[in-house]
Amino acid sequence: MTTMATSTIVGALACQRNSFLKTFQTKVVSCKEYEPIKTSRDKQNKNKTSSKTEEGSREALYALELQDTILFPEGGGQPSDKGVLATVSEKIPVHMVLRQELTAVHVTPQPVEVGSEVTLEVDWKRRLDIMQQHTGQHLISAIFDTYDLETLSWSMGDMINYIELPRKVEQSIINEVSEKVNNMIVENLPIKVTTPDKLGREIDTSHIPDDYDLSKGIVRVVQIGDIDSNPCCGTHLTATGQIQAVAFLHQTNVRGGNSRLHFICGSRVSRQLTAYHLILKDILGMQLSCQIEEVSSKVADLSKNYKKCQARESALLKELAFVEASRVFSDFKDKGVKIASVYRSDSSPEYLTNVQKELTTLINANKDAGVNVSTDQTVVYLNGEHRVGTGGMVKITGPLAEEIQQELKKHLKNMKGGGKGSSFQGKITQYEKGEVETVLRYLESLTL
Repeated sequence: MTTMATSTIVGALACQRNSFLKTFQTKVVSCKEYEPIKTSRDKQNKNKTSSKTEEGSREALYALELQDTILFPEGGGQPSDKGVLATVSEKIPVHMVLRQELTAVHVTPQPVEVGSEVTLEVDWKRRLDIMQQHTGQHLISAIFDTYDLETLSWSMGDMINYIELPRKVEQSIINEVSEKVNNMIVENLPIKVTTPDKLGREIDTSHIPDDYDLSKGIVRVVQIGDIDSNPCCGTHLTATGQIQAVAFLHQTNVRGGNSRLHFICGSRVSRQLTAYHLILKDILGMQLSCQIEEVSSKVADLSKNYKKCQARESALLKELAFVEASRVFSDFKDKGVKIASVYRSDSSPEYLTNVQKELTTLINANKDAGVNVSTDQTVVYLNGEHRVGTGGMVKITGPLAEEIQQELKKHLKNMKGGGKGSSFQGKITQYEKGEVETVLRYLESLTL
């Protein structure tokens, strides 16, 4: 199929001129088989696979160029719109829209004849949500700028977004910014898009993609009242009141001392609040059995009791380990046994480690007892549940370590590890059916 005309350049698209258009009539200018286009996100993750373009290429896809469009192509930290392209006879989903230099490319699962008149319908619920997050980010970053905290980058998530700042931000400042941002939402400040020449001052264009030809394209500047002016290609709201609300969540530390401050805007605030409330309600009713105002003290008590239980369990394990170590030492010293095994069903290494330490202590304290787990006696330590799919660990010390570990490998399909001479240590990533029972019978036969 051949091109019949040119399309509107990215920067002057209908969706950029009026981001509240929900339907739009246009014509198909070009249609060809889709060849993956690297998005800005792909370029930032050069070593990662499974990008949206690669995922889509598993099926036959087509690239449509239209005279104009209300579907925004991915860019400026904003994901592409989704929607429907309706012809006279059918409705075709638009999976994504990508920018190829100055052109918007619509990716569809089937071709459309060049010259066809079509009607575009944008997924409005998704578009509005995206605009709330994007415009909210502009407003948030503008306020943080007044605290000398420049936004280094940002990311829009399916639910939670973040801005990256040059350092961790004190909670008191976050609280101040939150109050200022939400007050400006109430003030319903006007938001408009202009160009640098009409703005009357220079604008930093260093963040505009290299493949966007500034000599032919259009630089759009998004103004929020008198507090912010920044170049941006994305779709935006027309007043701060449409953001509805902004809520700051948590911070995470990242490279070089930077911090990612997570946030949500618009209808996501109420949805996330509802989700959190349901989680809290479930915990209150099923786990804590208390009123919401008692949660902090209840959790503090549980944490305190948990630590006590951990300490008590650790002490009991040490006592049990001493008893087991004493048994093994006695068998070696008094009964002349040459091989002993220690098994515990849980997969925690703590008990086996304690037994080994206690046995070493007993041997060192009774050097004339004739017990030496390097040259004379052999000990096999093993743990893990009988249940299929679980794993465990194995340690062997003594002169028969090499011989026993070779035999264990015959019975344990997923055993890995190594050692030298009288020592072997390994792990069983996953027990197969009957393996634990078989190994225990083998070990028991060695001690008879």
